Amino acid sequence: MKTLKVAIEGCCHGDLNKIYKGIPSSTELLLICGDFQALRNTSDYQALSVPEKYRRLGDFQSYYTSKKKAPVLTIFIGGNHESSSYLQELKYGGWVAPNIYYLGEFGSVHYKGLSICGWSGIYNPHTYMNKSFNVERLPFDSNSIRSVYHQKLSNFLKMYLQRDMDIVLSHDWPVGIEKFGDKDRLLKQKPFFTQDIKKGQLGSPLNNVLLHHLKPRYWFSGHLHVKFKANVNHNISKPKQVKNANEILLDMESSDEASDGENQPQKKMKPNGHVVHDTQFLALDKYGPRRSYFEVINIPILENNHPSVHDDGLYYDKRAIAINRVVEKYRIDQKTEFESMSPREILRDPRKLEKFIPLVAKESEEINQIDDNQFVIPKNFEVVAPADYDGELKYYPNAQTEEYCRKFGIPQQDYQL
Repeated sequence: MKTLKVAIEGCCHGDLNKIYKGIPSSTELLLICGDFQALRNTSDYQALSVPEKYRRLGDFQSYYTSKKKAPVLTIFIGGNHESSSYLQELKYGGWVAPNIYYLGEFGSVHYKGLSICGWSGIYNPHTYMNKSFNVERLPFDSNSIRSVYHQKLSNFLKMYLQRDMDIVLSHDWPVGIEKFGDKDRLLKQKPFFTQDIKKGQLGSPLNNVLLHHLKPRYWFSGHLHVKFKANVNHNISKPKQVKNANEILLDMESSDEASDGENQPQKKMKPNGHVVHDTQFLALDKYGPRRSYFEVINIPILENNHPSVHDDGLYYDKRAIAINRVVEKYRIDQKTEFESMSPREILRDPRKLEKFIPLVAKESEEINQIDDNQFVIPKNFEVVAPADYDGELKYYPNAQTEEYCRKFGIPQQDYQL
């Protein structure tokens, strides 16, 4: 069976040179689990949520300007310390530099027969519950510079509608994942995790839903700056979960509503079916001396018929395109209905999202009629924002996003006031 030699890295924090130097030269693909920091120039600091004393351009600018080229194909998602305006310009994914590909707010691609899906940002209960329909635009203030990377309902919906993935990337962990690994060892390394675990707050409840719904072969994360492995067997009962942080928040915000829900039997998601594989979960540290910041895995390729198997390029995932079509059109054409959806109720019972499944199936029928060569991701990176710019941060429309939307009939988000 063919395998692909994949290096997984936790949090980048702009240290690309050291990461590329650290991984084996035989690596065929590098996956980075967030906090990438694609800073093109110093004006991008205005979209970076870090204290001013920690601001630095890092290594990325050299790759952006082609002074250097990534020695291995690199795919990444966003975290909570990002050049958020640049990533907004590539909402649906794209090349941030030659050979470095951003998956998007939500995205899925194929490489050498592997399907790789992910979503950017982190879970914040207040933003998810109360601001899921907000769109952050420049100039960011002290609130929007943070909420811009908080995960919203629309991208959770997109992830929930995905299927049949080899790899999922997320920045924060699925809540409760510690029960499937060596929790004692984890707490020896990070004793201050104890209270968060007891409260059900170590990780994202959204990712917990997705882990047990999507059942990928591998799930990779960063964010907590520690290496942790777990193995999730989807064919046995889940360990009993601590009451989750979002439910605690719901109890506080609406005691009547919460008590009504607790008097009813717990609803269970419709499973994705019996699976013959477990999910191997791996979280990794940030770059640094004596830190476990990367691991190399030879991942078996189970799909032999996808055109990417015999190609060196990236391919768009057809279902992800159908999902983007459905959700983005629904957001516009059914705006009132979309914004009447309750993020808290959907987190309680994600089955409410299943009404979108036939819509995705219908779009998929049309997309599947398109020739496979139309799904090869073009290598169309261009420098848009000048590397020496130091003025007020501006939004730069990106031709990659425009081409993707035009080609596949997906509405563009307007990020300009």
